Amino acid sequence: MKTSIPDGAPTIKMTLADALNDSKLPPLKNVKTRDARYESSRILDQPVKEDKLVTLSGWLYLVAFEADDCDFHIQLSPQPRTSANPPTADDNCIIVEVPAGEYATTISTQVEAVRDWVVLRLLHKKDPTIGSVHVMKSPVFVKVTGALFYDDDHVYKADHSTGRGKRGMASKTLWELHPVVSIAFARKPSE
Repeated sequence: MKTSIPDGAPTIKMTLADALNDSKLPPLKNVKTRDARYESSRILDQPVKEDKLVTLSGWLYLVAFEADDCDFHIQLSPQPRTSANPPTADDNCIIVEVPAGEYATTISTQVEAVRDWVVLRLLHKKDPTIGSVHVMKSPVFVKVTGALFYDDDHVYKADHSTGRGKRGMASKTLWELHPVVSIAFARKPSE
């Protein structure tokens, strides 16, 4: 499910604040960790469904090249965090991921275009190495579109944390956009 988009999926706009809000994208209490019901099908029988593409904007904190599946792991935050202005314990982010085209064969052109954009515009034309993490040195505001995805490989802990996120930026939601099929610089919000 992480390498395709739902057939005929509508695209909706969502604010990052809504994406991080439990009343808009709540924890799915009836979905177990690594729930066998959703190994090969999308979640369509819960209060929030994996049946749409979502466009949202946020501050891009980092890009990591995942060792386990070669995805580009990107963290978007409501705050303009950078290597010089690191996250605080109060910060939150949504994780958006871009698979390699060889794994996302039905959308390989789209995901490879996103990966190329990230390398060209954010990583200074240098391909990342497996396992690398690149925290932005300057604030970068972007707009992304991707499939709404509930990452049931993880679980909410008693304190509502998820154990997800890198370099001090926690993600307090199991919702992601995965796969991301477009990315672009966006107009920064007025301060």
